[in-house]
Amino acid sequence: MRNSIYFITIFFLVMSTHLFAQDKQEDIVAVWDAGEAKVEIYKKDERYIGNPINSEGNRNQQIEVLNLEYKEGKWIGKLYSRKGNRLLDVVCEVKEKKLHLEVSTRFATRILEWKQVK
Repeated sequence: MRNSIYFITIFFLVMSTHLFAQDKQEDIVAVWDAGEAKVEIYKKDERYIGNPINSEGNRNQQIEVLNLEYKEGKWIGKLYSRKGNRLLDVVCEVKEKKLHLEVSTRFATRILEWKQVK
């Protein structure tokens, strides 16, 4: 009896941790104001994709701005730089309806902040 209570307690602890992690993953799914444009981030299979949206709210799927994967509580992946026409490493976190992006090149790191639109 004691072993079964111990097992049930461990089971619920593991499940609640898993459910909490799933909820945190979905925090990034939204429309974000990136300053110059708005970007919609959505989940596709196991990746999170970001595409710019126009003034009518339509997603431009021909341009992929972000390609992220959720690892260890953060979104890690690539950010497309229109200025340099290249992909940069990015680590993202959502905090209080803001998306914090740490963008890295070979020699420098820049912090960006996008605000959630909806």
